Amino acid sequence: MEFPELLTWVDGASEESPVPAGDLFDPNTGEVLAPNLASSPDQVERAVAAAARAHSDGDWLALGPEGRAGILLAWADRLDGLGQEIARLDALNSGVPISVTTLFGSSNGGTVREAVRLLRERGDVYSVSSDQRPVTVRHVPWGPTALIVPWNAPSAMAVKKLAYALAAGAPVVLKPSPASPWSAEPVVRAAHEAGVPAGVVNMVLGGGDVGTAVVSDPRVRAISMTGSTPTGRAIAAVAAPRFARLQLELGSNNPVVVRGDADVVEAASVIVSGSLKLSGQWCEAPRRVLVARALLPDLVSALFAEVGRWRVGSSLDAATRVGPVAFEARRTELEGQVREFAASGARLLRVDDVPDKGWFFGPTIAYGEGLDAAGEMFGPLLSVQPYDTEEQAVALANAGQVGLAAYVMTTDIDAGVALGARLVAGEVKINGSSVLDMSEGSVQSFFGDGGFGGHGDRDLLGFFSGKQIVGTDRPGLPL
Repeated sequence: MEFPELLTWVDGASEESPVPAGDLFDPNTGEVLAPNLASSPDQVERAVAAAARAHSDGDWLALGPEGRAGILLAWADRLDGLGQEIARLDALNSGVPISVTTLFGSSNGGTVREAVRLLRERGDVYSVSSDQRPVTVRHVPWGPTALIVPWNAPSAMAVKKLAYALAAGAPVVLKPSPASPWSAEPVVRAAHEAGVPAGVVNMVLGGGDVGTAVVSDPRVRAISMTGSTPTGRAIAAVAAPRFARLQLELGSNNPVVVRGDADVVEAASVIVSGSLKLSGQWCEAPRRVLVARALLPDLVSALFAEVGRWRVGSSLDAATRVGPVAFEARRTELEGQVREFAASGARLLRVDDVPDKGWFFGPTIAYGEGLDAAGEMFGPLLSVQPYDTEEQAVALANAGQVGLAAYVMTTDIDAGVALGARLVAGEVKINGSSVLDMSEGSVQSFFGDGGFGGHGDRDLLGFFSGKQIVGTDRPGLPL
């Protein structure tokens, strides 16, 4: 099996990445697949310098919406042809089943086309009402922009961030996760083949040291990062002194409130579907189930029955619904959280029929009173605990590391919406747990530990640029 060369991209050209960075493993077997590599400090410096120069020159922005759109659409066409390759690479790097990574890989071109559609709809410049005086609004990129991509949906997140930053006219430095770097290479190569000018798309490889070097560079004026809450806090700390613009999508132990009127079997199906997507490695997955006490036994039984219907196996097997977790440390942390639950008196139900090689974690349900995990439960792990009143359910749901998503299961939609409005989360889904936004106009903010900023396609285009008002001032006013 061949893998892409781990290259650094600087100023329109690829270079060898010279720094050894351990190995890349097959999460299905634990076997070494290839050496991992990182960019050198000199390459990081030159990548940021290239993005800064491209921003200063302004040639990419000067192409205007139609000029940028033509190149982006050519990129989208190339991404369409890379779907299968990207799907295989992402399934190997992340442990996410190839049936899911195929959906991601085949939709990357569509992601770019949607960014182009919104760019054309918005434009770069428009006039505002001004009593016949010329006053216009210009959308201007903040400057060189760092894009920090997570390991759980590597190509989809890289393409999304790249597409909207480039549509907004911002030159970028992309850094994929060191755990899942492979699919970024064909994505970036395709952008250059499509005609993106030199210096506009740069890519560096490596871990926290490389990421720190990029986001702490004073020339970087905006940072879009998806990842863990501790990493997000570190980025915010180094960005704050220079007021760099931030979009940080971080971790959240997303709650599910199951009301006493819920259909238990249907609720179990929705919860399990959400919690096991991407092998449980999804930042908005339902993780903490809070259920009306009378329904606890029936819900736990229904959840475990539903979990048993999800086939666990190799991420490269089209029949697999739950693959391994992405790397060994992820499984180790999940096992530690299970031990914490057991020590607190929780009862455990666990799928044991999983491959004995690789980094498989059998989907697990911990249930009992007062359950609380240390850190985000990022994997196929659910906790279930009862509540007695809606007030108690809301208090439990809003406690701890929350802010991204929340869920309500009920047969009374009005009551569910009213309850959802009391939960601290940027997105609250009633009787559903899909990955997709609820509507085309959905624009979600990140609350609390869930991050800073938000997402939604319209907001994402707006994040990468600011509004500059240019025009004739009001003459003769006393103030």
